[in-house]
Amino acid sequence: MKCFRSDRVVNGVFKFIKEFYNNDYYAQPPHLDYEKVFNQSNEKSPIIFILSPGADPVKDVENLGTKLGFS
Repeated sequence: MKCFRSDRVVNGVFKFIKEFYNNDYYAQPPHLDYEKVFNQSNEKSPIIFILSPGADPVKDVENLGTKLGFS
């Protein structure tokens, strides 16, 4: 597939996983509980985001900050 349409590899892999396992459980990104991550961090153990293309956690982090009273 890559030699014909390199721009379609990611979609092809997702489609293969969905068909092979008969569901999309392994093709979907896991849900991240930002409040749980925040509670496990401290001033000596910061939170580091390693992002892939298209990932944008800014809104979730802003919502958590608002919920916890940060401005």
